[in-house]
Amino acid sequence: MSARRTAAVAKRIVEQFRHDRRTLGLIVVAPLLVLTLVWALWGSPSDTVLDVAVGNEAFARIAAPRLEGAGHRVGGVATYEEVVARVRDGRAHAGVWGGSLPIRIVVEGSDPIRTSGAISALERALLQDTSRPSAVGGVVVEHVYGRPDLSLLDFLAPVLIAFFGFFFMFLLATVSFLRERQSGTLERLLASPLRRGELVLGYLLGFGVFALIQSAVILGYTIFVIQVRYRGSLATIFLVEAVLVLGAVALGLAISSFARNELQAVQFIPIVILPQAFLSGLLVPVEDMHEVLRAIASVLPLTYANEALRAVMIKGYALTDPLVLRDVGVMALFAAAAIAAAVLSIRREVA
Repeated sequence: MSARRTAAVAKRIVEQFRHDRRTLGLIVVAPLLVLTLVWALWGSPSDTVLDVAVGNEAFARIAAPRLEGAGHRVGGVATYEEVVARVRDGRAHAGVWGGSLPIRIVVEGSDPIRTSGAISALERALLQDTSRPSAVGGVVVEHVYGRPDLSLLDFLAPVLIAFFGFFFMFLLATVSFLRERQSGTLERLLASPLRRGELVLGYLLGFGVFALIQSAVILGYTIFVIQVRYRGSLATIFLVEAVLVLGAVALGLAISSFARNELQAVQFIPIVILPQAFLSGLLVPVEDMHEVLRAIASVLPLTYANEALRAVMIKGYALTDPLVLRDVGVMALFAAAAIAAAVLSIRREVA
């Protein structure tokens, strides 16, 4: 083995990267961005502060001081049905109804992280000693949506379906469109009578066929093979996923203009994909984030896909529900904006 030849190969690699400023920049920026997001989400301890609907006037006189002493916000209601209604409508994170054991804790139930946090926080506040089995046995938890026997996968399936579809289609579109640029196919097409908008829409429709196939495969495997339990319509679930992945394709077409090779295209994953994984509710509920992070989450398409799919699969909402319509509309607007960005990116590169 020749040390000189080995060193020559190593030197070539170093020189190649040294002249690739974009790759060097991404090597530095990407991990710093991810670490900053981790610090922002989990860097400081935070207590669960809940809006709690408390029923039964006699019980409320005992429970309210304990809940307020633990930092929670308490609102009194007259009936058990009103407790459930407030939790269902999102006016309260949880509800408590009592008077005698067992105490009934009502939770929304569509988010396992928020649900478990709310139950633990309320048990700590209501019971003097939760380490005693008899004390813990004095609490009955009721779910407005979902059931206690649902697995963690049943709860996480909506966000995983959205994330995997978005991730793989973004990667496919970015790398494939980059190859079109590198091979000269794009420039030859632009020399034809095709307009840039027609070209982008053509690519979008072509990639869109595979995006829809992938959506159907992911959804079918999740429902029929893994047998994740769900409540809403399969057609509505597929529609939400389809709108999301078409937006991912459009975004990939736009982002590809900023990459000069496939290595750079892959390095955009930490910049584009990971922030959405952190901020869209996949790992931490959006409502529990700092207001700055919530503002960022409000412009991410994956946030609305997660919300819509949870509403359909766990709560059983129909496509006509205002929340689902709003989320699908926002994702469609994002896809339209990404298409416009893709058209402009082609103009900047070849004009």
